[in-house]
Amino acid sequence: MFTSFIVLIILDSSFGFIKYDTGLLKVYDYEVSSFNCQNGFSKTATINFAGTFENQPQVFFYLEKIDLERAELEFKLSITTITVTSFQTLISCAKYRVYRTQIRWFAIDDQRIEVINNFNMINPDDKTFQIKNPNAQYGFLTLTSIHFTGQIDFQLSISSITTNSATVTITKVSGKFANLKQIGYQLVVGVQEAFINLGLMTPTGGFSSGALPIQTNRWFFIALQGLNYNYADNIRIETLFTNTATTLSYTFGAWQGVTETPNRHSQIWIAYQFTYSYKALECFSVRTSRREAFDLTILPPIYLELVSLNQIYTTIGNYNYIINKSVQPVNIVILLGCPNGKKVKAEFNKCNSCSTQKFYSITYNCFNKMNYVGFYPVFKQAFQQYNQLKINMQSSSLEITQVLYDQKITEQLIIKVQILNQ
Repeated sequence: MFTSFIVLIILDSSFGFIKYDTGLLKVYDYEVSSFNCQNGFSKTATINFAGTFENQPQVFFYLEKIDLERAELEFKLSITTITVTSFQTLISCAKYRVYRTQIRWFAIDDQRIEVINNFNMINPDDKTFQIKNPNAQYGFLTLTSIHFTGQIDFQLSISSITTNSATVTITKVSGKFANLKQIGYQLVVGVQEAFINLGLMTPTGGFSSGALPIQTNRWFFIALQGLNYNYADNIRIETLFTNTATTLSYTFGAWQGVTETPNRHSQIWIAYQFTYSYKALECFSVRTSRREAFDLTILPPIYLELVSLNQIYTTIGNYNYIINKSVQPVNIVILLGCPNGKKVKAEFNKCNSCSTQKFYSITYNCFNKMNYVGFYPVFKQAFQQYNQLKINMQSSSLEITQVLYDQKITEQLIIKVQILNQ
């Protein structure tokens, strides 16, 4: 593959941390090392990063070259540990021989991408996974291991992604699916900017991608999603790259005189540097009210309503809520008692980029005739996104914090209301 991608690294100028790294692992290849993977053989490999990450990175990979012996073959492959300086893989071959698995790997420290591992799944079936980032609404799958006993014909697909889960399905071709005993794969999800998907390719033998324009600040990734294998020869795929200053291309050609195995794969450009940074909701107006409540004991100490979302909170506790990205602006109602001799202080996030005066700050002293206070803030988003809120409601305070998945996961306070002594 092209050398320029192997050395793509960025350093944090303050601390010397790298943000991403990539390389090619060749030790699981009989032509490169003393690799004889069959009959219960296993081998580990430790891959050192080109520098040190600030946080444990996420690592994902694809099989750039594979040669798997015909007959009943079973091999398992997984990432066993990841640290800030290296990661370790483990391969094992239960029966017949795995001649080679060259692995193109990628590591990134960025929370706009999430890697979910489903290594070595026995009795393959559809499966739903929990995801962290509500804005990770895009993704792809990449095959990592397999066990088969005859002809196979299958394809992995992401059938749905919601704000908290992703479902992976597998085709079940009659007469062939029963021969598929185990598969492993990685599910990679991310924000819209993370991936450019050029679509599904279905080569039946020799294949040429043609010239693909190189995308700035992105890796090229071949996501193997399925195989159509007739059980007549080895499973073989050898990816050969050619690149110019502006384009990339790859071929699947005849390997040792044998046409390569029909497969299904997607062409993905993956961002390792991002343009968009996710920001907290900003309050652009807030209306207030004061009135007399004849009996505060029959009212909730604090009332919170997310207007038009049918979300009302009146009980002490901690809550999580995701506001749909289509809700603009976000209108909120906060009502609370203001007992005589106390004061109410309210703060609303006004400006993410300001160094000072970041909050609207409002304070009311309480007295008998005006003992019930209302705040009606209206928030806007910097750009359309799902907004994940953590709500902490107590008898004399309310805090709403927004969780942001950017290069790091951060939490930013957007609302704080307190009942205080004067």
